[in-house]
Amino acid sequence: MKERYSLAEDGFVGYWHPAKGHEGKALIVFPGSGADYELTRKGTEFLARAGWNRLLVAFAGWDGLPEDPVLAPVEYAERAIAVLKQAGFEAIGAYGISAGAKFAITAASLLPEISIVVAASPFDYTTEAFRGTKALNASTFSFRGEPLPYDPTVTLHRNLISVLVRTAFSRKYGMRRMLRGCYEENVQTEKARIKVENMHADFLMQCPGYDDCWPSDEAVPRMERIMREAEYPYRVKATVYEKGSHLLCADFSGSQEYLKSMKRILEAEHADQEACNQARTDSMKEALQFLEGWQEKPEETKR
Repeated sequence: MKERYSLAEDGFVGYWHPAKGHEGKALIVFPGSGADYELTRKGTEFLARAGWNRLLVAFAGWDGLPEDPVLAPVEYAERAIAVLKQAGFEAIGAYGISAGAKFAITAASLLPEISIVVAASPFDYTTEAFRGTKALNASTFSFRGEPLPYDPTVTLHRNLISVLVRTAFSRKYGMRRMLRGCYEENVQTEKARIKVENMHADFLMQCPGYDDCWPSDEAVPRMERIMREAEYPYRVKATVYEKGSHLLCADFSGSQEYLKSMKRILEAEHADQEACNQARTDSMKEALQFLEGWQEKPEETKR
């Protein structure tokens, strides 16, 4: 394994961080929206301390990639899997927070080589790509050269200033829940739903009691129900951290400036950051416990 992978040479942007303790297994870590390499590395060090190998793979924002995902190829994950398999890793998982969680479940729904997924504050619909505040009439993700079906980002097709003002001064949302308010303008369609029931992976999903960014608190129970109804044959666990925030399952204790900035942006962090910190601690512990049950699936059990 190389320390660093580039789009030009390897077809994806990635950073390899080996650990000792779980031979033959590796996690592909997808960063959240706006999270740079250093924040992602530090935030997932708890995985390394528990012996989990990490390959940090970006789909936007790093090393020349667009700041916001526009037709981001799921092949980034596929190429990372190929590299890991060539290096002898027999079991490959996906881990992500927020937008990284959405990319993780998208990849796992299309790539059966992924045998475990840890998704913190995921959302299960593909949405429209944007640049700044401009809607691009394109999907955020693509696969095999084709855009994945998406739902339009409705707010960006309207008078954005009036929407933001109305949301910021509403009782339901307010300044620190504007993202959620804007997101709920979208109309969800079945064609854009990420078909998590098609995964071949153990699945841990976590969300806060109320998500200030997007409705992961609706997505998690919805995905759990869909998978139960589909008689999904692998482990499924869905946990709601009532006093948590959008930021779960990552260690930000060494990133105090980042946490301060989140208090200004997210209502849950502003209201009780200590409770949010505890939820992060608990969710990391849960993720490590879930990973301990990870076993490579025999070929005959795969659908």
